Amino acid sequence: MICEEEDICRCALNLCMRYEGGLARRLYDHYGSAAVVFRQPLTELVRHKGFRRSIAEKMLDPELVKMAQRELQWIEKRKIKLVFLYDQSYPLRLRECCDAPLLLYVAGTADLNRGPFLSVVGTRSATSYGKAVCKDLIGGLKNLGINPVIVSGLAFGIDITAHLAAMENNLTTIAVLPAGLDQIYPASHLNIARNITRQGAVITEFPSETPGNRHNFLQRNRIIAGLSDATLVIESKKDGGALITAHLACDYSRDVLAVPGRPGDVSSKGCNNLIKNNKAALVDSAADIARMMQWETTPDENTAWQQDLFTTLDNSEKLVYSQIKKQGGDVNSLAECLQIPFPVLSATLTKLQVKGLIECMENNEYRIIL
Repeated sequence: MICEEEDICRCALNLCMRYEGGLARRLYDHYGSAAVVFRQPLTELVRHKGFRRSIAEKMLDPELVKMAQRELQWIEKRKIKLVFLYDQSYPLRLRECCDAPLLLYVAGTADLNRGPFLSVVGTRSATSYGKAVCKDLIGGLKNLGINPVIVSGLAFGIDITAHLAAMENNLTTIAVLPAGLDQIYPASHLNIARNITRQGAVITEFPSETPGNRHNFLQRNRIIAGLSDATLVIESKKDGGALITAHLACDYSRDVLAVPGRPGDVSSKGCNNLIKNNKAALVDSAADIARMMQWETTPDENTAWQQDLFTTLDNSEKLVYSQIKKQGGDVNSLAECLQIPFPVLSATLTKLQVKGLIECMENNEYRIIL
């Protein structure tokens, strides 16, 4: 395969600056071409902030061009798209970020600029409650007629739950890897990653043969935050990795949403802190997300969804929903009227809120939304 000089130089620049997305972009913007960057003497390049000796050594490595050529051959053979920062198909939201990667490896069919984008992140050790909330929120958005693109990191817990929920609802989903496309992480999610490429995309900034490591996860998180209009955090411990993504989203001036947990619940401490410190908006239903993001819903679909969803509620949910629809009430009055044990009633109210059917007003009384 004969490659143009600029293509090789872009790939080479990405190879030697895979952890320096901001610097690679500044150099490209300053000189207007990756090929021109490589023509500069080191005395010129070292003037740029962040340019270190280790980077210079990589750029002077005589094997670098050969590595770039092999990389381009590798992606062509596997029909992987290599999307450059200023290509029309590069995600515009991500391009707005000062440290956006120079190149993205893309496997799949998703349009990286079409539709509202929502990143969904959370703990790897998700509880059954967290997984249920994740599924209900994503399904609820679909049922509201919004069809968001769901972005996450393919990890265990909330990430993989979000991807699966998106595919179950025929929504586009994008998985962002902390490794090369030949190093799917975790390996046990390989088949899911293949399915995602048929209904979305698996992307990374890392070249082939790059394994996942701690630093790569931190790099990956900025892409998850930068791709989307908002980042939704569902279950995160006090110092969970999802909080890094949330803080990055704040830095990028993107919306951050969080699902609250019970006081003292270790799995939701991070979410509660985000809300308490005004770093995230509290959401507990798909309707909340749509309202916060000002995403238009489809009224006709809402009506159809209400009728269809009611038939899928369990007996406790139907009973509580019907009572609230009839005359409202707070937890105590509902428990007394329905003769339902308080723990069961509390859990049922939470599920109905997550599904976007009811809401709790300032006077602590519940009312129906749909």
